[in-house]
Amino acid sequence: MNKTFRKTALLVGAFSLLGLCYSPQAYASPSTQEVQQAKKITGTVIDSQGPIIGASVVVKGTSNGVATDFDGNFTLNASPGQTLLISYIGYVNKEVKISANRTHYDITLEEDHKMLDEVVVVGYGVMKRSDLTGSVSSIDEKAIKQGVNTSVEQAMQGRIAGVAVTQNSGAPGGGISVQIRGINSLNGNEPLYVIDGIAMSGQTSDNTSVMSSLNPSDITSIEVLKDASATAIYGSRASNGVVLITTKRGQEGKAKLTYEGYMGWQMLPKTLEVMNLPEFAKFYNVRAEIYGYGKREELLDQSLLTEGTDWQDELFNTAFMHNHQLNVSGGTKDMHYSLSGGYLDQDGVGVGSSFKRASFRANFDTTITPWLQIGANAAYASTKQVITFDENNVIQTALVQYPDMAARNPDGSWDFGTNLEHNYNSNPLFEAEVRDNNRKGQQFDYNAFANITPLKGLSLRIEYGGNRSWGQSLYFQPSYQTAQQSIESQMTRGNSRNKYESFKQYLTYDFDIAKGYHLQVMGGHETQEGEWYNGSMGRKGYITDAIKSIAVGDASTSTNGEQGADWAIESYYGRLNYNMLDRYLLTATLRADGSSSFGENNRWGYFPSVALAWRINNEKFLEKTHSWLSNAKLRLGWGLVGNQGVGSYSYGVAMKNAVTAWGTGYFSGNYGNPDLKWESTKAWNVGLDLSFLNNRIEFIVDAYLKKTDNLLMDATLPYYIVNNSGWMGISAPKVNTGAIENKGIEFTLNTVNISTKDWQWRTGITFSVNRNKLTGLSSDEGSIPGNMNSQTYTLSEIGGPVGRFYGYNVIGMFTTEDDFYQKNQLGEFMLDQNGDRLPVARPAESLDSDMYPIQQRGIWVGDYMYEDINGDGKITTADRKYIGDPNPDFTFGINNTITWKDFELTFFLNGSVGNDIFNAVKQNHSDPTAWGNKLKMVNDYAQIGMRDPDGSLNDISNVYVINAGSAQTQRISVSGESQNDNNRVSSRFVEDGSYIRLKSISLAYNLPKSLLSKIKLDWVQVYANAQNLFTISGYDGYDPEIGASGQSVILQGIDYYRYPSSRIYNFGIKLNF
Repeated sequence: MNKTFRKTALLVGAFSLLGLCYSPQAYASPSTQEVQQAKKITGTVIDSQGPIIGASVVVKGTSNGVATDFDGNFTLNASPGQTLLISYIGYVNKEVKISANRTHYDITLEEDHKMLDEVVVVGYGVMKRSDLTGSVSSIDEKAIKQGVNTSVEQAMQGRIAGVAVTQNSGAPGGGISVQIRGINSLNGNEPLYVIDGIAMSGQTSDNTSVMSSLNPSDITSIEVLKDASATAIYGSRASNGVVLITTKRGQEGKAKLTYEGYMGWQMLPKTLEVMNLPEFAKFYNVRAEIYGYGKREELLDQSLLTEGTDWQDELFNTAFMHNHQLNVSGGTKDMHYSLSGGYLDQDGVGVGSSFKRASFRANFDTTITPWLQIGANAAYASTKQVITFDENNVIQTALVQYPDMAARNPDGSWDFGTNLEHNYNSNPLFEAEVRDNNRKGQQFDYNAFANITPLKGLSLRIEYGGNRSWGQSLYFQPSYQTAQQSIESQMTRGNSRNKYESFKQYLTYDFDIAKGYHLQVMGGHETQEGEWYNGSMGRKGYITDAIKSIAVGDASTSTNGEQGADWAIESYYGRLNYNMLDRYLLTATLRADGSSSFGENNRWGYFPSVALAWRINNEKFLEKTHSWLSNAKLRLGWGLVGNQGVGSYSYGVAMKNAVTAWGTGYFSGNYGNPDLKWESTKAWNVGLDLSFLNNRIEFIVDAYLKKTDNLLMDATLPYYIVNNSGWMGISAPKVNTGAIENKGIEFTLNTVNISTKDWQWRTGITFSVNRNKLTGLSSDEGSIPGNMNSQTYTLSEIGGPVGRFYGYNVIGMFTTEDDFYQKNQLGEFMLDQNGDRLPVARPAESLDSDMYPIQQRGIWVGDYMYEDINGDGKITTADRKYIGDPNPDFTFGINNTITWKDFELTFFLNGSVGNDIFNAVKQNHSDPTAWGNKLKMVNDYAQIGMRDPDGSLNDISNVYVINAGSAQTQRISVSGESQNDNNRVSSRFVEDGSYIRLKSISLAYNLPKSLLSKIKLDWVQVYANAQNLFTISGYDGYDPEIGASGQSVILQGIDYYRYPSSRIYNFGIKLNF
C-alpha cells in the first residue's frame, strides 16, 4: 500500500464515518488573558507509521486550536511561554512549550496502550486485558451509575452480551433473575457473585434480590466471567458464570469528599382496562337474566351510575424515592483508604410496598515494608422491605372486586361490601394498607488480606473473609368480615441467620523465561464453610389488631418450625499463563473441590480448562495495518465446571417426626443416594476481538457451546412409595439424571462516532442469541411439568427448550350448528358409514369417556374449539401441545453517550425479541361466568341469538353467535355451567412478549471550574434522569418484562400478577470537594 493511498483511505474513513478526531478533554474554558506577542507556529504531528490526520493542537488554557491536515501539518498563532496540547484518540496526550527562538515543531505521539493494558480482575488475581484468553466482559463505574439502579443486577441489564437480566418483580428490592449464556441447570441457574473476594450465591427462594444489600454506588467495576475457561478456576460453584465485583478503594493524594444524591418520583406506566360501574352493571344484569336469578335493582338504570371505584387507581399511586451516598477517600504512597455510607428510601407505586437500605463500607490497605502489604474490607447493610402488595395477591383482588364497592365508608371505616351478594373478595386497599408483611435484614461482610513479596515476581496472598446475615420476617393478618366469609386474625414471625467463612492462600510467580517469553504460575488452597438456620412461629385469634406480639394470640393455635444445616468445601487450584512474543497466549487452570453435599464415592470433583489466544495484529506480516488495525485477537477455550447446589449432605438420609397416638415418632425423611455426584458442564468458546482506527471502533464476537450432564434432580418414583403430598412420607432421593445443551453467539460493538472540539458521541451495542435444549432425562419419554396453582403451564421434554408453554390449541369458536360437524375441503359435511354427519372433536372427561353432549350445560355455540392433536375424535389431556416459548430469539442493548461542552446526554435502550408470555391475568379475569369484575374485553362476550324468536334456546339448530366476528371471550353459560372449560391453559392466553424499552435517559451538566473555584469545589454535576420512559410492545398486560416465578427456569414468562415496573423521574447532584 503506497503512502498516498494510505493517507487517502485514512482521511476518508476518519471524516466520512467518524468525524474529526478532536479530543474535548483538551479544550479548556477560554482564557481572559490576552495573548501578547503572538507569532505564527507551524508543525507536524506523526506517529511511528507516519502523519496523523485530524490530531487536535490547542494552546493550553485557551480556545485557540486547530486540527492537523492531510499531511499531519498545522499552523496557529501562539506566544512564547505558552504550551501546545496535542491529543488524538488512541494516543497519549503531549504538551510542548513554545520557545522564543523556535517557530516549527515536529511532534511524535505515542500510542496509548491503556485500553489493552487495562487491568481486569479475574479469579484469584488480575490480568492485563490484552492477555485475556477467555470471554470476560466489564462494566465501569460510569455505566453502573447510569439510570436508577438500586441493585447490581439492574446495572448489568442489556450492557453485557450473553447476560440476560430480567426483573421477576418490579417491587422495590424485588427479585431479579440473571442468566449467563442460557439455562445451565434446573436446580438453580443464578451466577456466583464474588464481592472483593467474598463469594455469594445469586440463588434465592423468594421474590427478593440476593444482592439488594449491596449499594451500587460503592462499586467501581463489574467483571463477568462467561466461558468455562474463565470460570473453571471457581470450580464447583461456577457452572452458571461468575460476576466479580470490585468496590471503591482510596488513591494516593489528599483526602477527597464526594457526595452523590438524587430524589424522584415513580408512577405506573400503564393500567389494565377493566369494566367501570355502568359497564359492569349492564353485564351483571344480562348475566343474571341468563342465569335466571341474581338481578340487582340498583344496577338496572346505568344512566344513574357513576364510574364507580377504580381499584387500580386506589392501589397505585405516585411514589417518592431518594438516595444519598457520601464517600471519603485518599491516602499516601504507602496507605490508602475509602469510607462510604449510603441511604436509600424507595416507596413502591403499589400501596404496601417499599424498600429501605442503609449501608456502610470501609476499605483500607497499607504497605508496611517493601515486601509486605496488608489490607481489610468491611461492609454493613441494613434493609427493610415491605412486600404486602407483592406477596398477598393484591392486584388479583383489585381486578376482581366490584366497582360499586367503595374503598372506605363515609365514616372512614373500611368497606367490605357486606351488602353485596356473591362478593367473595376482600377490600384490596385494606389488604395492602392494614395487612403487614415485611422482611428486615442485616448483613456484615468482612475480608482481611496480606500480600507478601519475598522475591521479585513472587507473591503470596493470604485472605480470610466471610459474612454474617440475620433476617426477620413478619406477617400479620387482621380479622375482618366480608359478605361471604369471616377471616380470623393470625400472625407468623420468622428468623433466619447465615454464616459463611473463607480462608485462602495462593502463590503467584511472574517471570520471563527469555526475552519475549513470559510465564505466570499460580497455585492455591481454599476452605469454605457455612451454616444457615430458619425458624418460624405463629398464632391465630388475636384479641386486638393493635398488638403484634406472638404472646397475644390464642396459645392453642400455636405453630412452630425450624430447619438448618451446615456445609463445607475444600479446594486446591492452579493456573498457568504463558505469553510468547506478545502474540501467542496460553491459559490453563485446574481446580479440585471436595464438597459435603456428596458422599465419599464422589466427594471430589476436578475442573480443568485451557484457552489459547493469538494476537494477530502483532504479527510482522500485518505491520502495515497498524495505522488502521489497533487490535486483532483470536481466542479459543474449553473448560469443565461443576454445580453442587442440592443442599448439604444430600446423599444422606434426614430424619422427620410426626405426632402419633403414642407420642412423637421419627422416621426417615428421604431415600439416600451415596452415589450422588456433581453436575458437570463442558463448554467450548471461540471469540474474535477487533479494534480499528486507534480503538475508535471495537468489535467482539463470541460463539459458544455448553453441555451440562448429570443434572441434579429428584428421582421419579411411584406415587405410593414417596411423599407426593408434601405432608408425610419419605421424599424421593436426589439423583443425577438428564442433560441440557446451550449454544449461542454474542456481539459487542463499541464506537466513537464523533470526537471534535465540542462534541463527542460514543455508542455501545450488545446483541445475544442463545438456544437451549433438554437433551436427556431419566427416560426417553420423561418430562418436567411446570406447575403453579394446581395448573400445568409449562413442559420440558427431551429435544426441546426448557419451560415451553404447554396446553390446548384454540382453533376457533362454535358459532353455529354446522361448526359441530366435520367438513371436507369443498365445505361439504363428512358422513360416516351410516350416513350420519361426523362430529368434530369435543372435550371429554377422560380418554375412555364419551364426548360431552351438545347442550347448554355441555358444549354449545359460543364455546371455544380445540385442536384434536392425537386424532381420536375427542379433546382430552392427550391433546395438549406446545403453544409458546418464553425463551427469546435474541436480546439486545444500545447505549449512547453524547457530550457537548459541559453537557452530557446518555440514553440506553434494551429489548427482547421472539419470546412469548402466558397472560394468566387475562386467563383469570376474562371468564364471563366467574363472579367479580372483569376485564373490559368481556363486554364483547359471545352473544347467543335465535334464528326463530319463537323457537327454543335449547335447539342447536336455532341458535348462533350474533357477534361471531368480534367476540373476544366465550358465552355466558346457563347457571355458570359449561363442560368446555373455556379458560383452561390454552393458546388464547399466549401473547408475543417482544419489546424495546427506553431503559434510561439522563441529561447532565458539569458546572464551570471558574465558578467552582470561588466556592472551593473541585467538581459539580447536576442531572435529570428518566427510567422506563416508554416501552414498545404488543403485550396486553402491565409489563412485558416478566422474568421467572421464584427464579425457577421452568416457570419463566408467566404473568401471574407480577408487580409492574415503574416509570421513574429523578433529579440528582454529584459533588467533589
